[in-house]
Amino acid sequence: MSTPVWTVRKLLPWSSSWLAKRGVASPRLDAEILLADTLHFQRIGLFLDPDRPLTQDELSAFKVYLKRREAREPVAYIVGKKDFWKETFVVNRHVLIPRPETETLLESVLGRYVHRDEPLRFLEVGCGSGALLISLLKEYPQAEGVGLDISREALGVCVHNAQRLAVDERVQWIESDLLAALSVPYVFDAIVSNLPYIAQGELPGLQPEIWLHEPHLALDGGVDGLRLIRRIIPSARDVLKLGGVLALEIDSRQENAVMALFHEAGYVAVETLKDCHHVPRVVLGLSSI
Repeated sequence: MSTPVWTVRKLLPWSSSWLAKRGVASPRLDAEILLADTLHFQRIGLFLDPDRPLTQDELSAFKVYLKRREAREPVAYIVGKKDFWKETFVVNRHVLIPRPETETLLESVLGRYVHRDEPLRFLEVGCGSGALLISLLKEYPQAEGVGLDISREALGVCVHNAQRLAVDERVQWIESDLLAALSVPYVFDAIVSNLPYIAQGELPGLQPEIWLHEPHLALDGGVDGLRLIRRIIPSARDVLKLGGVLALEIDSRQENAVMALFHEAGYVAVETLKDCHHVPRVVLGLSSI
């Protein structure tokens, strides 16, 4: 009896249905990404060669991917990469997966510094994969940056991404609890940060992809989600140039509370930016005398 031949055309609808029955939210998209990675294709390759048969090794590898996704492991961790802004970044379980909403932080800087050839200095606090800071350095080819994170494993991912994307000579990565390790008088034009802002009591209610797999160190914002945000807002002024930007990602429900913290710390021109879903996502303010 001959072994059935599985082609891309047959396997995509079957695997999409299999994932859907297991409660995966985007079964077709996930199946496409996982199958394309298995075959070392771009996703478009699946449609350019739909009758390509899979080898037994490829089928076995794809089956492993599907089982990992059934356990609600995020697709980005399974394939080891995630697109953000204009680049693709390596990610693993030690770093939060970059999300489109966080691109609002990048846009907050682009809107402030419109001349891309300026020799600016950027700081990212809680840099995770490095996606945000590296994207800024790609947009500003004369700029330099510093990335801080309390996780040594996350900083290793940053180093790898900076080398891959050829900005490693313009960035420094430092293990630090917020700004504590900045031992020399750094001064920055802009500070960006996506600190943990989810209230502790809400963590178990998150999607299993987040709660079970993403690092809690990058999620847990304390009792009300503002534990680290309260610390960074006043201390950032010590390392910001006059008129420099502090931009923080927030939960939309925290908008008023975080704006009040900015005002209390003496920032001016405090405002909120909405993300790609038209939801308040970033609060920013300018350093003043």
